Amino acid sequence: MDLFRRYQLVETQDGYDLILFVDTQMDDVEFADEFGRIDEENKKRLDRNIIDYITEKFPNIKINMVKVMAGTVLLSSFVLAAPIKAQAAENPASGLTYTQSAYNYNIKVSINGNLQSFSARPFIYNNTTYVPLYDLGKSIGGSVWWNNTSNTVGINKNDNMIAFVRGSSLARVNGVQVKMPASIVIDDITYAPLRFIAENLGYKVNLNTNTQTIEITNQTAKKSNTYVVAAGDSLWKIAKKFGISINSLKNANDISGDIIYPGQLLTIPQGAANTAPAPKPEESQAPMPNNTKWPDVTYIVQPGDTATSIAKKFGVSTQEVMKYNYMDADEWFNAGDKIAISGYAPRVTTVKPGEAAAPARRGTAVDWNLEGQYLVERGDTFTIMDVDTGKQFKARMIGGYNHADIEPLTTSDTNIMKSLFGTWKWSPRAVVIYHNGMNIAASLSGMPHGVDTINNGVNGHFDLYMKNSTSHSASTSKVYIQEHQNMVMKAAGH
Repeated sequence: MDLFRRYQLVETQDGYDLILFVDTQMDDVEFADEFGRIDEENKKRLDRNIIDYITEKFPNIKINMVKVMAGTVLLSSFVLAAPIKAQAAENPASGLTYTQSAYNYNIKVSINGNLQSFSARPFIYNNTTYVPLYDLGKSIGGSVWWNNTSNTVGINKNDNMIAFVRGSSLARVNGVQVKMPASIVIDDITYAPLRFIAENLGYKVNLNTNTQTIEITNQTAKKSNTYVVAAGDSLWKIAKKFGISINSLKNANDISGDIIYPGQLLTIPQGAANTAPAPKPEESQAPMPNNTKWPDVTYIVQPGDTATSIAKKFGVSTQEVMKYNYMDADEWFNAGDKIAISGYAPRVTTVKPGEAAAPARRGTAVDWNLEGQYLVERGDTFTIMDVDTGKQFKARMIGGYNHADIEPLTTSDTNIMKSLFGTWKWSPRAVVIYHNGMNIAASLSGMPHGVDTINNGVNGHFDLYMKNSTSHSASTSKVYIQEHQNMVMKAAGH
C-alpha cells in the first residue's frame, strides 16, 4: 500500500515545496503505526519513505521543504538540510523536467477571445487542464452550486447541467452518468477538467500551442443555426428547446432514426426560436392521480447515490425509480432526499402549467412537499411578484429540499429585491412565483446567507417558502417558520 495518496508541488523562488497527503483510508492500526508514535525508528522509516518518494517521482526537481498532511491536518513539516535532487536523466529536454503527474502552471485560458484572470491559477495535471470551477462558471455566465453534505458540485448553463462528487471520475451530464477526469480539490477550491466541462456545456475547445492558451469559444455565438449535442440530449429535447418539430430537425440533418451522440453538430432550421415556447396544458406530462401516502418501500438518498445504483440496490429498474419520483432524464437525487421505491411518491395537482397568462399579486397555496417541489426545481428561472407593491424581479432556484434556495438573477434584480426590504433582514414578505404559466403563493425572506453562485451584486442566497415548507435546520426558530406560513396565506388571499 502506498503511504501517500497524492501530492502538491508549490513553486518557490529556488525550487519547490512538496506537500504529501497521507492515505487516510488505511485502517486505524496502520495509521497509528505510521504516525501515532513518532519515535526514532518510525521517524527514520518516514524519512526513508519521503526520500524514496521524491527520488522516484521527481528525479530532476529541487525539493526544499516537505509537509505531510492527513486531510487538512498537518502531521509534519520540515526544511531539508540538503535539498534532495537526484541525478538528471540522460539528455534531458530542459534544465527542469516535469514528470507526467507534476502540476504544470504554464497554461492560459481565453473565453470567446478574452484572456481570463482566475482567482486561482489553471494548471495541467496528467495531460488534463484544470481550472477553478466557480471562476469558470462566472466567466461563461453559468451558475455553480455545491452541497457540502453530499460533497457534490455542479455547473449549469442554459439547458445543460453537469454534476459530480468531488474527486470522482464519474459525472452526471443532463442526468446521464458519464466518465470524466477526476476533479481535484486544493485549499478547498474545486478544480474541474476544462475540456470536459466546456464541451458538455456546448463550447468548442482548442489549444493554441504558439501561445500555450486553451481557447474556449461558444459555437452557437458564431453559428446561430447550429447546435452541439450534449450528453443526455435527445431529438425531442433539442426540438423543444428551439421550438421546432422533431421531423423538421431530422430533415435538416438527414437523420432517419432517433440516435444522436454527444459532440455531434446539428443544423437548426431557420426561424427556430432561441428557447421553447411556454408549454400548453395539453403538452404537459399527465399528472398522476392525487396521492398523499408513501409506498411501502422508501429510501433516504446517500452521498454518491445515483438512480442506477439505487435501482440495483433494490433490484428494480432505473426507469421505475425515476418514474415513481416524477424525475426527468436531466435531474438527479440529492443526499438526504426521501424517495419512493415500490410505488409513486406523494403528489397532488392543484395548479397546471399554462393556466395563467401573466404574473399576479395573488397565487394558489401549493403544498411544497406534495406539489411545489415538482413545479419549481433546481436551475429554474422565474418571476417573483411582491404582493404589497406589485414590484417584480427575476430569480433562479439554486437548490434546497425543505424549501427553495434562490438568488436574484442579475444586479438589477437584486436592487429591486432590496428595495422591497429596505435593508437585508430575515422578516419575510408575501410574494407570488410566476413560473411556466402558474401563479404560486409563497414567502420570501430578505437575508442573504450561505452558498453564492451568481454574480448579482449580493453574496449569498435567500429562503423561499411555499405552503408547509420548513427549514433545512432543526434549530431554526418555529416563529420564523410560522412567519413564512403566514405570508404564504397572505399571498393566497387568506
